[in-house]
Amino acid sequence: MMKSTTKTLIAASLLSASVMAEAGLSANIGAMSDYYFRGTDQGVSGASMMGGLDYDAGNGISVGTWAASLNNGEQEIDVYGGYAGEVEDFSYYVGYAGYLYTEDGATDFHEINFNVGYGPVSLEYTVGTEDTSGGTPELDYTFLALTGEYEGAYLTYGSFGDDYDGDYWEIGYGTTYEGLDMGVAYIDPDSTIGSKDTINFYISKTFDF
Repeated sequence: MMKSTTKTLIAASLLSASVMAEAGLSANIGAMSDYYFRGTDQGVSGASMMGGLDYDAGNGISVGTWAASLNNGEQEIDVYGGYAGEVEDFSYYVGYAGYLYTEDGATDFHEINFNVGYGPVSLEYTVGTEDTSGGTPELDYTFLALTGEYEGAYLTYGSFGDDYDGDYWEIGYGTTYEGLDMGVAYIDPDSTIGSKDTINFYISKTFDF
């Protein structure tokens, strides 16, 4: 349905990283034990490969693309971009994200993302639309998440609204060892999002150019 478990696992640090990043191009490649995003099982059987390409202009503007393997050789391809900045002790981000699928009949998603942060706490608010086919009206949704982070560990509460429903808790830890980014997360969705809790792992490598 949407994007990377890796990005979920390190969501608490993404905002500050975007604000502080140096200009340049980077690429990443990795794998995740299962594909969950925002507490939701993306329906992939077993592990999923992933990789992306990002460019930071050094002035707050960044763009990128990311892809993940799905079942039967299909792929999810994401495109995103936005602007990050700081005002005194507050950081902020506003941007667009699109989640596109190679599978015939799959619906695509388009979002406007807002994020504000203060110290170890960040708040995300997203407004999105799910494309539909066969004359069915589009579905509109919102997503609100509050994340607290401390030295690589984080706790997130996320909740969907509008045409979507459900919420979840996620607790995890991410770190870098010998140039490899890795992490683990425990995800506990309510009955609307999923039927069971799960533990996920990821590992990835980033290359700067």
